Amino acid sequence: MNIEDWRNRIDELNDELIALLNKRASFAVEIGKIKKQKGLPVLDAAREEAVLNGVAEKAKKANGPLPPESFKNIFRTIIDETCKVEE
Repeated sequence: MNIEDWRNRIDELNDELIALLNKRASFAVEIGKIKKQKGLPVLDAAREEAVLNGVAEKAKKANGPLPPESFKNIFRTIIDETCKVEE
């Protein structure tokens, strides 16, 4: 395969990632509604830490080119952005 073939494959994955991130955000919207009804804060630090640790552990097991800390950074951003739609 040439560089354009690889770039096309990346573009296809980007489309899938966008769809999945939007799906995740829509779930966060629903969680935000429940939190509002129950008077709970948007930020749940214990849950965030559990998610980040779980992602890091799964990344270790996946043994891919990205280290676990990279996945923690990526998911920290995802969590920050989806917290905005929970409000």
